[in-house]
Amino acid sequence: MSDDFSKKDTVNKKIAYLSGAILGVLVSLVMMLIFSAVLLFLNIDRAYATPFATVSVAIGCFIAARHTAKKIGDKGYLVGLIIGSVVFTVITALSLILGNGLSINTLFHFIIMMLSSLVGGITGVNKNKHKKYI
Repeated sequence: MSDDFSKKDTVNKKIAYLSGAILGVLVSLVMMLIFSAVLLFLNIDRAYATPFATVSVAIGCFIAARHTAKKIGDKGYLVGLIIGSVVFTVITALSLILGNGLSINTLFHFIIMMLSSLVGGITGVNKNKHKKYI
């Protein structure tokens, strides 16, 4: 019976990681669309596209890691690192498919994504532990 429970728990964690990674990619893409619209409608120089893309993936990783860590409930740092690496891999693969090569910005994006997902995972686990006593 306990073996059956651990298999169910493992499947639930895999589903949480998968849904978190998908959420991270989708939030990053939506943020990029929003920033693209801002660049277009406000006629802002295209030089700001790279910082906006960096902020977009950082927000996506943070939200995904926080969401996943809330579901899993422990080891937020590990959850954040896993989510960050999966989202980085997917976004880098999409970028390579679209014809963009690897550059120094890729390394910078990796560092930013890992840090933001690490913070998201830690805050997601600790979110339910702080209770307000009034």
